[in-house]
Amino acid sequence: MLVLGVPATPAQADGAASTRNLILLGGAAAAYLIIQHNRKVHEQEAERSQRQAALEEQSDDASSAYQQAEHAYQEEVTVNAELEKEISYQHNVVAAQRKELTALGVRDDDGTGGTAVVSYGWGNV
Repeated sequence: MLVLGVPATPAQADGAASTRNLILLGGAAAAYLIIQHNRKVHEQEAERSQRQAALEEQSDDASSAYQQAEHAYQEEVTVNAELEKEISYQHNVVAAQRKELTALGVRDDDGTGGTAVVSYGWGNV
């Protein structure tokens, strides 16, 4: 068969070229597989790092929330202690005023000289 004036002759098999081509193709395939494996390993490491960072952030957020709640609780305890002191002071003032009124002979509204209604600011007790 003649194609463009070149006689068709069977190709001669060159063993060295064939072996070289197989080695090059095998090396290229191995390099490709190694590159793909490394890419996958790096992706997995990046995902693990992101998960670790997210967990650390979540832990920090929980710790911060706990500290804020603890601080708010301590503030509430302090406020309650101050209120208890104020109530005690007001009670002592009222008791002292009652003593003075009793010593002066002043009776309650009902005229009995008994217990007066005391208000601490949230209604009658």
